[in-house]
Amino acid sequence: MVAQIKTPTGEVVYQEQLPNGLTVFVFVKPDFLKKYAVLSTNYGSIDFKFRIPEEGIVEVPLGVAHFLEHKLFEEETGNIFTRFARWGASVNAFTSPTQTNYLFSTIDHWQESLADLISFVGHPFFTEENVEKEKGIIEQELRMYEDHPEHRLHSNLLSNLYHENPIRLDIGGTVESIFEITVEDLLKCHRTFYQPGNMALAMVGDLDPEQLLSIVRQNYSQWDLNNVSEIERFYPAEPREVVNAWVEERLSIARPHYLLGFKHEPKWRGEELLKQQITMSLVWRLIVGRSSQIFTDLYQADLVNDSFGASFNSGPQFAYSVIGSETDNPERLDQELRRIIQRLKEESVSSLDIERLKRQIYGGHLASYDSFEYAANRYISHYFDQTPYHRFIPILQSIEVKDVEQAIRDLLDFQYATVSVLRPVEKNG
Repeated sequence: MVAQIKTPTGEVVYQEQLPNGLTVFVFVKPDFLKKYAVLSTNYGSIDFKFRIPEEGIVEVPLGVAHFLEHKLFEEETGNIFTRFARWGASVNAFTSPTQTNYLFSTIDHWQESLADLISFVGHPFFTEENVEKEKGIIEQELRMYEDHPEHRLHSNLLSNLYHENPIRLDIGGTVESIFEITVEDLLKCHRTFYQPGNMALAMVGDLDPEQLLSIVRQNYSQWDLNNVSEIERFYPAEPREVVNAWVEERLSIARPHYLLGFKHEPKWRGEELLKQQITMSLVWRLIVGRSSQIFTDLYQADLVNDSFGASFNSGPQFAYSVIGSETDNPERLDQELRRIIQRLKEESVSSLDIERLKRQIYGGHLASYDSFEYAANRYISHYFDQTPYHRFIPILQSIEVKDVEQAIRDLLDFQYATVSVLRPVEKNG
């Protein structure tokens, strides 16, 4: 049965779970020419230890999820990009710690593009030769990211926030781990995680929901529901404390980069997790928001620039916050941020500020529905996290000043914090 979800913009999202287990979201956007689709599996880089029925617990090398994303674009008669180019469609994919996503955008031939998307994601073509060839390509990608400042800064931070949690590891794995990946590993993970009951499809555009669902039913393979169950995944126990309080590295950059991270316990689920995500967005806007006095003071003191930002990152297995900027004086910026956060803990937060920031978030949420990509990807990620995204506005409106103050006191705890700094390479002579 098709469920209809009314968005805050007055549009309708149609949702249905097909008999094979696949959940489908259809965002109807009348009079728009563009169509966008994303087919996602609830499987990412942190999922490398899991149970297979009748085989038991298995552990595959790091980086298999990302490796699979690469290899599914290859087929026996060529590559997927050529196939989508026939329809005038642009196709791509990306892997995160918790998801792998395959997507396309087009104006014409969306029906053929959708059928092709379903086909190539569900039918891998692996050989010993093409898997070995891919290892060299991914090795080059990993080494390229080693020289990317933002990636390096964030990677170093996570490595010092977490002892064991796989969120600390690179999404692509390591050079050593990818050379351990076999055809059997890839097939094993595809069979386990690419089953329809572990996946979701979202499509946005001027679409007929029944026509779209008919195309999906015709092209998506049936599944023996007796063999489908919730996938049991295993993650290592994580100590509460951080690894190190401060880590530095030198890189070929023009100006130092500073990042402060807070490690949180991932204790929230469902609506509670969504409320925490919104609350922490309010917390960080108090500091990094361009209309805040804090940002103005730090900017005028030449301690931050337009790169100054912050975020709260969370899922069922991890939660952490980061705040940082390019700065010529990482030590002084660190001192100022600690002083600012401590002051926020001790003083009352302005209710006028919170209401103003809530209006900003409200407006941004409404505007986000204009982005086909953001809306589709966000609905799927919240679906996998079991956070009720359709309740975003009521939850935002329910948040009070006391919730923000509590989050500042509880989550911005310097006992569980790490600083990551990148400095320019010292010049000889």
